[in-house]
Amino acid sequence: MGNSCLSVSHFPDIERLLGQLVNKKSGSSTLIALCGAGGKTSTLYWLARHFARWGMRVLVTTTTRMYLPSRDQYDTLVIGHHLGDVHAGHQGETTGELADNTPTARPGITAYFTAREGEKVCGPAPAALGRLKGLGRFDLILVEADGARGRLFKLPALHEPCIPLASDWVIALTGAACIDAPAGPDHIHRWERVQALCGLAEGQPLTLSLLDGLLDHPEGIFKGAPPDAGRIWFINGHYQNERGWESELTHLLERHPELHAIWLGAVREPVAIRYSASHVADSLREGWPPSER
Repeated sequence: MGNSCLSVSHFPDIERLLGQLVNKKSGSSTLIALCGAGGKTSTLYWLARHFARWGMRVLVTTTTRMYLPSRDQYDTLVIGHHLGDVHAGHQGETTGELADNTPTARPGITAYFTAREGEKVCGPAPAALGRLKGLGRFDLILVEADGARGRLFKLPALHEPCIPLASDWVIALTGAACIDAPAGPDHIHRWERVQALCGLAEGQPLTLSLLDGLLDHPEGIFKGAPPDAGRIWFINGHYQNERGWESELTHLLERHPELHAIWLGAVREPVAIRYSASHVADSLREGWPPSER
């Protein structure tokens, strides 16, 4: 991680916080994958809205399945086997082709899926998103790379998650309401995996100390994250008594140099991030939000 120190912020500046995640080089794309449980989809579109307001070209998709977004969550919706010429004057739902001649997108949010299955949509394979990133047609690609069936916490099965190897960042979510609460299958997806790794009996609390041991476990919270990708643990849905966890989270980050940051907040609230602890390195990007294109 290079030369770094620990930085703790209460109610951090969101533009500066999120600006660290994106590549400012002309023609370069940033790929961010979201995994875990407790608000991935809400976080995906929260991020998309922020970056789109900065005039960026944002693609949202999934490597698994997710619910079809509502009309207010995108500017352009693409459903088909490929992504193609959807930015040459067309708005709305269309199909196209993913190829080297895929046009440069317009600023805004493009939601791209390969097929629709009832209320849900499927996305492209992780390798296809790596190729799309290489084309540089979008400034940012946001990928929901995991499923949790609406639960607050999960540990992945053998085939999960589906994180693209080209990911620059992996944001792993945990629903705040499950922490220190009695554990069980009602709010934990892949309950058998949690029992196997943690030895946790139903009804015992899922504590921060237990989660500490899962942050760097090869089968844990960041399973499948590329070695070079930045890692952010986002405890989502907590916005009233979060101060009680701050000291423990700061010490936890000190024990995990592989993590870039820990966020605590609730993306459905007006103030989405209320606490951030991060390893601040010399290479962090400055000067955000970007100037108008």
